Amino acid sequence: MSLMIAVCMQQLYNPLMKRIEIEYLFNNMNGKLNRKQAVEQVSKELGKPVDRIFPIKLEGKFGSTDIHGLFYAYDDISVSRQQIKKYQLMRLLPKEERKKIQEEKRKRKSEKKVEHK
Repeated sequence: MSLMIAVCMQQLYNPLMKRIEIEYLFNNMNGKLNRKQAVEQVSKELGKPVDRIFPIKLEGKFGSTDIHGLFYAYDDISVSRQQIKKYQLMRLLPKEERKKIQEEKRKRKSEKKVEHK
């Protein structure tokens, strides 16, 4: 992998939500960077544990090789579990774990249908 250059564009503390909202620019990483790598980079730069940083948006723009990312960093993990949606948490899991959880949901759903009939 080529050298990753991450530039912090903006960092705000939101006292109402009890989180730090961070905007990053990843130079020349469009198509090369995944969510996990981005979270690890932000974690390293902020000095916070990886499990307390959540990628909200990673987007590239047409005609550019840069990626703009929005991340939320929480001090308390219980506050983050209340605010972050389940599908956003699922995106951070490896594909195998995601598939396993989705299969379990399907099984439970089908069992409920059988019970109601």
